[in-house]
Amino acid sequence: MSRCKSSLNGASVGVVQLLVQFQDFVREREPYVRARAALWSPNTGRVEAEALVLTLRRLAEAAGAIVLPHSRVEAGECRRDSTFEVRVERETIDARVVVNAAGLYADTVSASLGGETFRIYPVRGEYAELKASRRHWVNGLVYPLPHASGHGLGVHLTRTTGGSVLLGPTAAYQESKEDYEGNRLPLESFVEPAQQLIPSLGFDDITYGGSGIRPKLHPASERFADFMIRPDANVPTLVHAAGIDSPGLTSCLAIATRINLVVEELLTEG
Repeated sequence: MSRCKSSLNGASVGVVQLLVQFQDFVREREPYVRARAALWSPNTGRVEAEALVLTLRRLAEAAGAIVLPHSRVEAGECRRDSTFEVRVERETIDARVVVNAAGLYADTVSASLGGETFRIYPVRGEYAELKASRRHWVNGLVYPLPHASGHGLGVHLTRTTGGSVLLGPTAAYQESKEDYEGNRLPLESFVEPAQQLIPSLGFDDITYGGSGIRPKLHPASERFADFMIRPDANVPTLVHAAGIDSPGLTSCLAIATRINLVVEELLTEG
């Protein structure tokens, strides 16, 4: 018994020492953040979304792609030879394969092209920001454990490429796919979740940030639905890239590679 007890005591001491090392590790990198332990991801990076999208557009156009902004898909028809006629506001486009990457409106586009029926659920995420005088409180990216609901990661801390520090996003299902500002959460609602990471943070340290709307494939009553990256069940030459929320931006190139493989297979079969 005494040997067993001694061994357990030694293990307990080892756990305490390891915990202290974790706390020192976190404190060295994020001195204002409270964490008993953490997972360190040295290869995690940050990207400016707008610059990424503009760069992809420039590269696509250089490769021969034609970009038609502000061209809403009004209707379409899959012909007997499985090619498409897609009607937009000012012209008609013939296509052998159509990729439906319409975000919040992927369900509408699928229906207009004779594809299968599914529903996109708009989920708004809101942000607060640290005031400029408090930005030094966060040096990188700090994430808590995900929400038990599975609908989001919870309020986390993100230092952007421009130097600002975001708190968020929240996750709230709503009916509208276009309402980014109505009934915004009060700023006070960000304080308590943020204090779980930065105990010294108070209401006067933050200000309102922006908001966005995620396109999810599952309702609030369900925890999770995977991205839809596949040919349509009814019209095989219609390929869906739907229900892609986080981490859709950071995995966009991998998603594009997968879609390209699907399209190449369809063209080969055709």
